[in-house]
Amino acid sequence: MTSKSNSLIALPLLAGALLTGITNSPAAESSYEKQRREAAAARGKDSAWKPSTTEVALIQVGDAKKPGALRNYCLDAEGNILACFAPRDSSAASKSASGVRVYSPDGKLLKTWPLEIKPTAIAVAKDRSIFVAGEGKLLKLDATGKVLASGMAPSASEPVVITKEIEEMVKQMIKQTKQSYDAALKSMKTSLENRRIDVTGLAATEQDVFMVLGSPTDFGYRVYRFDHALANPKLVVDKLRGCCSTMDLQAHNGNLWIPHNGRHLIESRDRDGKELAKFGKAGKVKPDDFGGCCEPKCMRVLPNGEILTAESGPPTSIKRFSAAGKLLEVVAVIETRGDCVRVTVERSPDGSRYYLLDTTRDAIRVFKAKS
Repeated sequence: MTSKSNSLIALPLLAGALLTGITNSPAAESSYEKQRREAAAARGKDSAWKPSTTEVALIQVGDAKKPGALRNYCLDAEGNILACFAPRDSSAASKSASGVRVYSPDGKLLKTWPLEIKPTAIAVAKDRSIFVAGEGKLLKLDATGKVLASGMAPSASEPVVITKEIEEMVKQMIKQTKQSYDAALKSMKTSLENRRIDVTGLAATEQDVFMVLGSPTDFGYRVYRFDHALANPKLVVDKLRGCCSTMDLQAHNGNLWIPHNGRHLIESRDRDGKELAKFGKAGKVKPDDFGGCCEPKCMRVLPNGEILTAESGPPTSIKRFSAAGKLLEVVAVIETRGDCVRVTVERSPDGSRYYLLDTTRDAIRVFKAKS
């Protein structure tokens, strides 16, 4: 991989450090706002953008005034919400509060499962086994939240490597931040050390569990495959390109599905990581395109093989595609500025409700079909 392509992977993640002087300039802001308004106006004239649902509820998991603890969620077979609650600070109180919070479909807190890790990804297998991961560690739980097995991502103990490409990125970084080379290199190394244990996605099939997290050698993402005993880890996908600390992962019929957000693609791969199919392209106006710098952020594969995608925007949206990638409908649209964040999407087992993660409020938005 060239220095240029590595920079393209890292720049979205380090936008605050590398591009502060550019994106905060009045001229850049004015140009962005103009493009955003023009795209929103064009979408408003297109009937295909009319959403099929309306927002009906908000499930508040964390503190809306101090968000950051609600990291992810999934649904179990009954439609209950299994929410990863992991406060970002390192205090003892925050550590003891970390775990999985179980909510009924209408948002009633049913139980809390304290965990030894700060969970950031969760998945439920067909046999109802629950897999949850965070801080480089993977746990298998039973239906009561009891830990049955545990494993570690190989990258968690892999040393960080400062390659020539990373050194070149540091040089670019100091041009924008005016830091010393040593300070910028230390910051870069810390970022890579944190990323190698930052689990951003988890998926389970009848025989495998897949975990995605950052690479310790570049700013791409890796996918490891485990068996259900959380043993025999194997690297199956490397150098996925993503930003905003998000790379989602799903599974269906034994295969992987990845919203490759840095490339505006939905990709299907077999259990060994071989690409089977893909669809998607960048665009801010047509509903079947994916807008924003890096979309779609998240996805779900429905039991019939159809695909839900979620974009953080603008606009924040949920879309439904056929398994072949044909847009079937725009499910939900939230016309806000959007934010570069995870937007985990789910649909209730009976198909009547859609859920969307809102990390800006530590809540889960609920949508139902328009009457």
